[in-house]
Amino acid sequence: MRFLTLVVVLAAIAVVGAELVAPPRIEEAIEARVAERVPEASSVTAELSGFPVVARALATGKVPRLVVVLDEVAHPEVTISSVEIEVTGIEISRRALVDGEVDLERVDRAQLGAVVTEADLEQALAGGDIDLTLRPGRVEATVAGRSVGSDATVAGGRITFDLGPLPDVSVALPGPELFPCPLGGEVVQGAVRLGCVLEQVPDYLLRRLDAAAPAVPA
Repeated sequence: MRFLTLVVVLAAIAVVGAELVAPPRIEEAIEARVAERVPEASSVTAELSGFPVVARALATGKVPRLVVVLDEVAHPEVTISSVEIEVTGIEISRRALVDGEVDLERVDRAQLGAVVTEADLEQALAGGDIDLTLRPGRVEATVAGRSVGSDATVAGGRITFDLGPLPDVSVALPGPELFPCPLGGEVVQGAVRLGCVLEQVPDYLLRRLDAAAPAVPA
């Protein structure tokens, strides 16, 4: 009886130890991979959710949620303040998990969000002598000392500002190497917030067992 109790206690300790050690190791591996593939980002953080991550993954073959954030992604046209990718219902290879990796087989849902700040947009438009004031749902622009109301739209890989009687101005966004989905956007306080639902997980995020690694439509 004592031997059985000891075995149970040791097994419990092993499980707890795995939960303490494995998730940070996996997160670090993801961070290193993304940083290598997107060197324009100043920093990368990854976080697995859904404790107990390891026990649940080994039992079901799924990791409930992964969030990866890339900060200050430099781009020739404009710096992206942050990019956040959230993936839920991740079906993985159990064998790879034991080795500290997440090999993606399929996901339930993947979405991307990004933020471009007012300051970075002004910097991108510096040649046009434009000052922007971004508030929820509206834009005020000062062009060569002249104030005009403006609308901002996100389409075709660009943020475009309609300056009324003046010519429109726009800023190009990174392409599918960073944003592999058609972006929409909205004006929020001091920034333009971008977003889209991903049909597949970006190449730079996870090792994939198949070429598509599709998401299941919501």
